[in-house]
Amino acid sequence: MKVIAAFLLLVLTGSGASAAPCPCTTVFTGDAKPFIAEGLAHDGDRFFVAGVAARRILEIRNGRARDFVRLPDDYSPFGIAVAKQKLWVTAGTVAQGAGHDGPSALIVFDLRGNKIGTYPVPDEGRHVLGDLTIAPDGTAYVSDGLDGSIYVLPPGGRALARLGARKLFKSPQGMAVSADGKSLLVADYALGLTKLDLATATFTPLKIPDGVNVKGIDGLARMSDGSFLASQNGTKAPHILRLTLLPDWSQLRSADVIAADDPAVADPSLVLADDSGAYVVGVSQWGSFGEGQAPARPLQPWRIVKLDLK
Repeated sequence: MKVIAAFLLLVLTGSGASAAPCPCTTVFTGDAKPFIAEGLAHDGDRFFVAGVAARRILEIRNGRARDFVRLPDDYSPFGIAVAKQKLWVTAGTVAQGAGHDGPSALIVFDLRGNKIGTYPVPDEGRHVLGDLTIAPDGTAYVSDGLDGSIYVLPPGGRALARLGARKLFKSPQGMAVSADGKSLLVADYALGLTKLDLATATFTPLKIPDGVNVKGIDGLARMSDGSFLASQNGTKAPHILRLTLLPDWSQLRSADVIAADDPAVADPSLVLADDSGAYVVGVSQWGSFGEGQAPARPLQPWRIVKLDLK
């Protein structure tokens, strides 16, 4: 989520990989109006796309887009996920959407667009919930990339609860829950890939092979074969990566560059992987925005692409 990591973009280096043409097919191209495509979710024959600047979530079906829901108050949607017949949304009040900063919350809708609940961040201070993952039992984990905290909403819960210490991480982004439900794989812009023990709320950085840079990862999604799809946009040059870990998530085995230096994925945000394939917001419009509501640079049409992976 680039809105909260501008300082990191200045200090992180590229992955060192050469150009790699994107093996991808465009699924949908938006227009050149302010939208900022961030989160992606999938439900049957329709996609959902979160628009930060537009402060709404679109539904795309049969190549056509329509408004699914506009967020309440001044919230903008960031990460989204479909699970347990619900659409889960991390939301924040940010300058690019509302023209000012404000509160942040997890908002849950049914799949018709009716709001089920709003769960504000319980702590004082500035917060932007940026990404989330839903465990098989329905537990929601959300990351606060600005504050560095991880929050949890258990099934039937009425409020978000912080896991462990405040500012546990530097800038946590995408996450995945382990098969046994005991660990969380967390991509942190500054720390790289980490394994969070949910019982103790302590994390351990993964062992990374020499010469491999996994800092600056934003989106993270588990593939059907157990590997991970990642968007690395917190570096000078963005990359789409496929990550393979040891079974216990203690070490990165390999990091393959799927795409780099390709206009189709020149400004990526979040990713999605499910039985239908692997997808990424290849052009999000974040690159056209600064710290305000109006674009600082000419807007490009936002774009969703499907990755043609073997």
